[in-house]
Amino acid sequence: MLKVLFYVAIVVAFGWFFFTVDWSQLADVSVHPGWMVLATLIAIGFRYWGVMVWRVVLKRLGAGDLPSLLIMADIYAKAWLARYIPGTVPWIAGKIYLASEHGISKSRLAVSTLVEAAAQVIGVGAVSLALLATDSRIAQVSPVLRWLVAAGAVALVVAMVPAVFNRMLRLAMRVAKRGTAVDVTWNVVLSSVGLYAIGALISGGSYALLVYALVPDLAVRDMVFLVGAFGLAGVVGMLTPLVPSGLGTRDGAQLLLLLVVLPAPVAGLVVLVSRVWSALVDFLFWLVAWSTHRWWGAPRP
Repeated sequence: MLKVLFYVAIVVAFGWFFFTVDWSQLADVSVHPGWMVLATLIAIGFRYWGVMVWRVVLKRLGAGDLPSLLIMADIYAKAWLARYIPGTVPWIAGKIYLASEHGISKSRLAVSTLVEAAAQVIGVGAVSLALLATDSRIAQVSPVLRWLVAAGAVALVVAMVPAVFNRMLRLAMRVAKRGTAVDVTWNVVLSSVGLYAIGALISGGSYALLVYALVPDLAVRDMVFLVGAFGLAGVVGMLTPLVPSGLGTRDGAQLLLLLVVLPAPVAGLVVLVSRVWSALVDFLFWLVAWSTHRWWGAPRP
């Protein structure tokens, strides 16, 4: 029953998201399909990159006998869609619940999910800020936005120091009176942050190609700026966890950054297209993960 309610909540939240889209604004959009397809493939690849990071973190936390990558991708994709349910709890809880059915320790799952989320913010935020810092036009971006991301990244860096993270984790376990704390080491922290630093280039590159599919006369300098801009906007969305998939906050940050390289009407259109495209990619990711697990990952009779 719990699993059914989880799936129903995802369907309702995802349906609400598409119901609120103003589709009339997309009627006259001209798209170069080749670049759009390439952007979509890279974006799905980034989501599989997240599955790999999750698997690496679990292994380094001592989780043995993990299910196959196809099974873990199926679990990850379902939980990924739960981001459209307001709040971070459905995403974290769904991942823990679905993966625990395959015999993975719930304590290790809880720790790995927190580590992965924090590493994503730190790794992507650091690379995005570095890319934007190389462009003199960053001075045009709101200092409030830059300070918000910098403050969030610094707070997470401090929180992920093993001595601090492990102490907070033990306190949370003691308050909840559930599970046994699993200590995080520098090896776990550095590897997860490093992998997501690479992932920032993959994810940001997919969004930059999406913009190029809509505005093909962009310069290489603009494309580099876009990689950092979309990565930074994604971090802003993750730092505001009480809204579904960063809805509103991520889009607002995107708009502020896109105005540096695009006219206002085009920037607004790109924000809308990227939001719809991102949701479709999330659905495609789940579809690919589910189908590959069903046909190649399930045990044969």
